[in-house]
Amino acid sequence: MTKKGYNRLNYLKQCKIIVDIVNLHYKPGYTTYAGVFRTFIEPLYPMHYNTFMRIINMPNVDRQIEREMEHIKRAFQR
Repeated sequence: MTKKGYNRLNYLKQCKIIVDIVNLHYKPGYTTYAGVFRTFIEPLYPMHYNTFMRIINMPNVDRQIEREMEHIKRAFQR
């Protein structure tokens, strides 16, 4: 039996969806992050506002997903 390690892939994919929703609905000078959070994010993904801010300030989510996929592939090639 192979030991499966913890990976953050699903969490990172969820972060990517949240960032995409924010990019779609946030208009600088017109809307606020709090408004986008309450209207679009919180009903879909219940979380605290501080968690939401940490996610949207996460650097380069796409690159982190790629790195995690490479890590998983290497782990299963052993």
